[in-house]
Amino acid sequence: MKKLFILFFTLCFGLTMHAQNTQTDAERERENKMIEAFLPTLDARRREFVGQPAKKLFDVIRGSAFKIRNVSPKETSPWAEYKGKMWVYGLSLFNKPAQQAMKDKEVYRISIILDIRWESSAFWDSVSPAGPAWMEAVIQKCLDAKVKEVSWEHFYIPERKTSSDK
Repeated sequence: MKKLFILFFTLCFGLTMHAQNTQTDAERERENKMIEAFLPTLDARRREFVGQPAKKLFDVIRGSAFKIRNVSPKETSPWAEYKGKMWVYGLSLFNKPAQQAMKDKEVYRISIILDIRWESSAFWDSVSPAGPAWMEAVIQKCLDAKVKEVSWEHFYIPERKTSSDK
């Protein structure tokens, strides 16, 4: 009986946690409308951020409806650089994790060009000790860098087809 109770409790707890982490279509639509209202104000305030530390921009983003759920460093191409080195020069912030963006077939991205040029492998080595909190470590590393440009895009992700689907 005790095992049955523990199993039932675990099942209920798991379902509750899953339900809290899953957005309904209405919640997703409401969040998108709030993001769509915020991003034009980000454009209007662009000059306020350029030349300032990225912390000022991150404070505004974190206080908005745009929730940072994925971070990607902007890197140069190894084909265009001397000896194939890659350099981090900015960040891309996404409102959804990659898997959710692919499922929803859309994502918002804020692109930030910073006044930095960090060698890519050294950059990743510096944030890797953070483990699962690597995204926050990436943001923390960039807070003191000066903003050169900020822009945003709303991507619609097309259905991927393989050669056998054609």
